Amino acid sequence: RARPRWRRSWEVGRIGQRRLPDHGSHDRAGIRTDIQGLRAVAVIFVVAYHAGLPLPGGFTGVDMFFVISGFVIAVVLLRELTATGGVRLSQFYARRFKRLIPALALVIVTTVLLSILLLSPLGPQEATAKTGLGAIFLMANVVIARTTGDYFDATPESNALLHTWSLSVEEQFYLVFPVLLLACFRLLRDHRWIVSLIGIATLGSGMLALADSRGRLPAWFPETLAGFYGPATRAWEFGVGALLAVVTVSMRSDRQRWVIGHRMLALLGVALIAVSGALISSELAFPSEWTVLPVAGTALLIAYGRSVGPLDRVLSSRSMVWIGDRSYSIYLWHWPFVVFAAASMPGSRSALAVAAILSIAPAVASFRWVEEPLRRAPVPSDRTFVRYAVATAISVGLVTGSVAMAAAHSYGSARLQVLQAATEEITEGCHNAGVLTADTRDDCTWNAEGRGAPVYLVGDSHALHLSAGVIDAGTSSGRPVVVTTAPNCPILDIRVAMDETPAPEGECEDFAEGTMAFLDEADPGTVIWGASDLYWWDPSIQVGPALDTLTREPETKLDVAERALAAAVQRFTEAGHTVMLVQDVPRWTGPDYWDASQCTGWMLIRDDMTCRRTMPIDRVQARQGAVRPVLDTLAQDTDATVLDTWPVVCPDGLCATWRGEMTTYRDSNHISAEQSHALTDVFVEALNRECADCHEDGQEASP
Repeated sequence: RARPRWRRSWEVGRIGQRRLPDHGSHDRAGIRTDIQGLRAVAVIFVVAYHAGLPLPGGFTGVDMFFVISGFVIAVVLLRELTATGGVRLSQFYARRFKRLIPALALVIVTTVLLSILLLSPLGPQEATAKTGLGAIFLMANVVIARTTGDYFDATPESNALLHTWSLSVEEQFYLVFPVLLLACFRLLRDHRWIVSLIGIATLGSGMLALADSRGRLPAWFPETLAGFYGPATRAWEFGVGALLAVVTVSMRSDRQRWVIGHRMLALLGVALIAVSGALISSELAFPSEWTVLPVAGTALLIAYGRSVGPLDRVLSSRSMVWIGDRSYSIYLWHWPFVVFAAASMPGSRSALAVAAILSIAPAVASFRWVEEPLRRAPVPSDRTFVRYAVATAISVGLVTGSVAMAAAHSYGSARLQVLQAATEEITEGCHNAGVLTADTRDDCTWNAEGRGAPVYLVGDSHALHLSAGVIDAGTSSGRPVVVTTAPNCPILDIRVAMDETPAPEGECEDFAEGTMAFLDEADPGTVIWGASDLYWWDPSIQVGPALDTLTREPETKLDVAERALAAAVQRFTEAGHTVMLVQDVPRWTGPDYWDASQCTGWMLIRDDMTCRRTMPIDRVQARQGAVRPVLDTLAQDTDATVLDTWPVVCPDGLCATWRGEMTTYRDSNHISAEQSHALTDVFVEALNRECADCHEDGQEASP
């Protein structure tokens, strides 16, 4: 009986029918060794980036993996479909399970257990355990997006399983793509329609990624599907690989005629991947149009990389294939080693590189005794597969869930409970909640029943960490307190570019202008302004009145600060407010760098002095002292006053991370909730001095 036209057009692997053009022979049991070489390049990129080596775009190795996975899985499905007329989804998922999950489960359990001693219980342990729980249920990317946050802003020691986000995205593709491909075959029965639909889906995902990188996704679009970790904005990378596989099925191979063209395209692929590693960096929005470089480069090498020549010999060399075979295990093991090294030896870049090299040993062992035996094992029956999957999920879930709960509850230690409470982010405030209006003001108001003149706390996160003390002071004085702050936004009429890259157009400016406009119409009271002084003395931050005037030069930035602050104070006073400027707190940076995440479980057990650091105020003055006179001079020239927290935070000229039983800082530059509460009396005295009658009858006294 004649075969249906749709099946004839997709015939693969039979004599006289169309084959996937391979531009060379398969060297091992049908495995394209050049693709194993590509896997080696991808994992080398990623490991080098995480080890701190000079490869700013090394993280694009993950994008290479996505394209390779899309191609390989599409080829596997097409071969089964044309050979049998269908796809046994249960068997496909069983093969994926035994290939990926046991090795992943081993890494998760080992990492989570080691984190008890090698990571801090002040957040990183819990984040790692929650991520492990998400990873075993194929949802690590969602958990990471909600807990750890931005991939490039996360410190290495914050999450030892951060890298599993990409595995979950890949596994989500494996869940969805076979079902959609099979449905398309059943319904459409024409490969041209299949190619068109996959192309449309790939283009749609790419457009989503581009819109997201420019902040133009509609508000209703789910956040968990977009962004760096989002499957919707990553699916197009798999789609390019799958589209390549589907298209090449109906192409005829003519190696001799096109060998020169193949070589040129393959060399273009090499150039695109090299440019990706050298020029793309964390300072660029990603995924975005830049992602086309590694994706297109990988696709070209898959399509034409086996042209006869030196490139084929390099990719298919024994050493590259050896690394490629073990790339999954290397990827799994390298990041926990890097994280543990960063937590144990903070600030040591060489330690990260050494840790990455050492991680090869467990990776090779995992490949030898976990991956390889399971790869050769027969595919389990449906019932056996379900039993294995449930048993794995339960066992890993018990370990990760237990550690997450224990860490969240301080392991039953009263001392650790006090420490955790002290280092948690201050939640009293309205941080990045949108510009306040008369209608939304109540959501960000404390002691609303107070009859005195209101207190308005505005600025960036360095205003927010004062909120506990300001709210206490307002309550004590019978004055309502309104808090409105935003990250990296000092509420001034300036432009700020953090880490070489200007913030998205209008993001901070809209918040600053909206806050100013709110204060223009608000009841007269006291405006307390606070912000990080890092903008003015850190050379990596650019500041200017506009984008075309950005500068790193400290003297120029101080001049910008003085003029912007003077304009803000004038606007506040013209609206009837009195103004209090708060000097920024001492910062633990440079040789004095300290962060609570460095306090690992083992250090806390031994009461290691790494967690109990001290710092002379003279060293702080040398770094931050140039900014302080700007506020003092401005206060002399206007009706504003200045509040200096240094004498309280660093009494007797000595700063400390601990003072008695109190942790004074929650990280390198934000004071703890306890320390903020300890500033209550200082704010009460300053508010009373600022306006003697404000707390008595609600009438603002004349400045």
